[in-house]
Amino acid sequence: MGLFDLFGKETKSDRISNRNSVDAPFQNDMQKKGPVSVFSPTSYKDVEVIIDCLKANKTAIVHLTQLKTETAIRILDMLSGAVYALNGGVYEMEKNIFMFSPSGVEIY
Repeated sequence: MGLFDLFGKETKSDRISNRNSVDAPFQNDMQKKGPVSVFSPTSYKDVEVIIDCLKANKTAIVHLTQLKTETAIRILDMLSGAVYALNGGVYEMEKNIFMFSPSGVEIY
């Protein structure tokens, strides 16, 4: 598949059982309804949770409004690389608010 297969493959049942562990660090900052998750990262380490969300075939909306410009650009670069490796897409919804979609999700 992509670059992130180096970290191991998950089965569908693994994704379901790991869903709560993926969502735990962002319980206050994330809406967990449906296949879309909303994130407001505060540091580089939060990117891993967002990428895990994309690997679980969930769309992620990322608010970069609370970050310094340099940090926001770096996080955007990391997420763009991850979504490219997963054959997904990135869409700018508003200034500093982006939607990252997994493979198979198209926005018109």
